[in-house]
Amino acid sequence: MKEYDPDSYEICMELALELARDGLGKVSPNPPVGAVLISKELQIAKGWHSEFGGPHAEVACINDAKSQGIDTQGATIFVTLEPCGHHGKTPPCAEAIIEAGITRVIYGHNDPHPVTRGKGPDQLLAAGVEVKAGILESECAKLLAPYLCHIRERRPLVTAKWAMTLDGRIASATGDSKWITSDITRKWTREKRGDHNAILVGIGTVESDDPQLTARTPGVSDPLRIVLDPGGRISADRRLLNDGAPVMLVILEGQSVPSGLPESVEVLSIPGNPVENGKSVIDLKHLLLKLGERNIQSLLVEGGAVTIGHFFDTSCVDRCQVLIAPKVIGGALAPGPVAGRGLDLMTFAIEALDPKWSEFGPDRVLEASLTPIGRGRQSR
Repeated sequence: MKEYDPDSYEICMELALELARDGLGKVSPNPPVGAVLISKELQIAKGWHSEFGGPHAEVACINDAKSQGIDTQGATIFVTLEPCGHHGKTPPCAEAIIEAGITRVIYGHNDPHPVTRGKGPDQLLAAGVEVKAGILESECAKLLAPYLCHIRERRPLVTAKWAMTLDGRIASATGDSKWITSDITRKWTREKRGDHNAILVGIGTVESDDPQLTARTPGVSDPLRIVLDPGGRISADRRLLNDGAPVMLVILEGQSVPSGLPESVEVLSIPGNPVENGKSVIDLKHLLLKLGERNIQSLLVEGGAVTIGHFFDTSCVDRCQVLIAPKVIGGALAPGPVAGRGLDLMTFAIEALDPKWSEFGPDRVLEASLTPIGRGRQSR
């Protein structure tokens, strides 16, 4: 490779990013990281962090090179996150890089974790390894956003997800909502659940839809399921309570725990915030900090409209995932996806940042950031 070739550097980092995505939902609380090694003979090795406690991306990449008989002496390695320099569940990646004889390290984003921040690059530089940072940094930041949010804000990154018709309805006026989107879109959304550590719905959704909230996809891990149930009124016969997998039930402090709950259900009491009608609602910022304490880095909020509106009203949404079906249902009483107080003026509207559109059969899917944190940046 040339001494500095921006085009080839970015191509290699794009490949590393693609590899890193295979670790989403599998390596938390570690970040998803990918690595690409280019030997002096321009042979390529690849690696990514595939499971928590397993080899980090750099080590997996070096192992791949060895299995192919690629000489790592004098090679260049591209990594989406700075190599670690501390002993944790695995030895420092910086040591493995030095021992492999790699002479150049190109990484995308700095690691803000106080345990390892800057240690790996310092060790590499001290050993005479050339180090360059910041290649495709913004793209790496987006992938690392849940990890970065957890380190900086001590809470999970929150993504709000909903499906709606062309006229912005999530159900008919009678409450019928099955199904808005096509089979292929629903399959994709179930798979995407596995990218998150936890998935959350309100008690209204549990009562009306009796959802399972699972990925139902081979090789995809199910997230922790969380139900907001301020009044503790959930019925013990709901499907998600009876499949043996963990569920967190969030109730208001002072409320009685519902009877007949299985042992797999954990009840978490959270303080409330008063609202105009004299009732209290769960303090979401307090809840998010509690989830952060449990190393939950990414939370998918699937509804319904009241719950999603509560998250928007309290400025607790970082990203959105919107599924749009080419249908019109109409009706003044047919609900939209975001309830709550809302905003008074159009000038206050939250704008989608870096919108990405995808097609699944007849449907369209919008994925976008709504805050700087959603893009992997620090909050304002």
